[in-house]
Amino acid sequence: MAQNKKQYDKPPLPLNKQADLLLSRGLDGISKEELIKKLSNINYYRFRGYTYPYQNNDIPNCPFKEDARWEYIWNDYVFDSKLSNLITEALGHIEVAIRTQLELEMSLDHGSRWYTDSTLCHNEKLFSKNLAELNGHWERSREVFKEHYIRDYDTSLAPPAWMIFETTTFGTVSKIYSNIKASVPAKTRIANYFGFSKSSTKVLISWLQHLNLVRNICAHYSRLFSRSFIVKPMLPKTYSGKWIDSIPAHDRIYISICIITYFLDICAPEYDFKKQLKEVMAMCRTAQLQSIGFPLNWQEQNLFK
Repeated sequence: MAQNKKQYDKPPLPLNKQADLLLSRGLDGISKEELIKKLSNINYYRFRGYTYPYQNNDIPNCPFKEDARWEYIWNDYVFDSKLSNLITEALGHIEVAIRTQLELEMSLDHGSRWYTDSTLCHNEKLFSKNLAELNGHWERSREVFKEHYIRDYDTSLAPPAWMIFETTTFGTVSKIYSNIKASVPAKTRIANYFGFSKSSTKVLISWLQHLNLVRNICAHYSRLFSRSFIVKPMLPKTYSGKWIDSIPAHDRIYISICIITYFLDICAPEYDFKKQLKEVMAMCRTAQLQSIGFPLNWQEQNLFK
């Protein structure tokens, strides 16, 4: 309970004191002046996530380990940033493809305003919540096509799906798709497009939800490469496309990258994600691969060839 917990009472420190603290704990390979410059642009608490593996965190004051070097820590930070940027760009291709398939297939079968029909959904409460999110994003949008629609068309009618879904988030798209009844043929056709059968649609939904989590982490510039995901994506029993032999850890970024690569082979085969990934991964030391879930032979896997 709250009354049994200690209060957080650490005072704020000026940059020079922050640098002194790190140096006093044994940080090696950078001058105080350079460290102050780094800390003026990177929050100390944020940076702690990157120094953590190089410190003895079970000892008071968390001294740096003997083999810790500034160059290792800074390399991890830059590597994480480049990996996050690459994944963000890749997810853009996947998100656009998911929106396109949802807008197209559902509209062809159920009309341009299908998303307002609760009978197509499993859960009416989720339907109402998702519709409110969708409408809220539409109301806040400043897209030119929205202004054109409001100016020239009867707004007593909801906008067509191919407009309103272009103003919402990946998370809302995945939730709306998830809530569509399994008996709706268009839902199965969307799954088929991405290489999933009707029986494995739940796996596709799991992948979309996982990628939305990854996207949000990247959007907030949070630490990505060494993160452990609490919610693990489901895996199908069979795959229609290229995949991997095994997954060393189901809670690390490697599984996310495998899922992203799988989707890109379908919806953006011309995008050179694999080449760029190999360039970014060259920054990662071999000793670190296991901590981020990568097998040593990951480049030899059929998925990445």
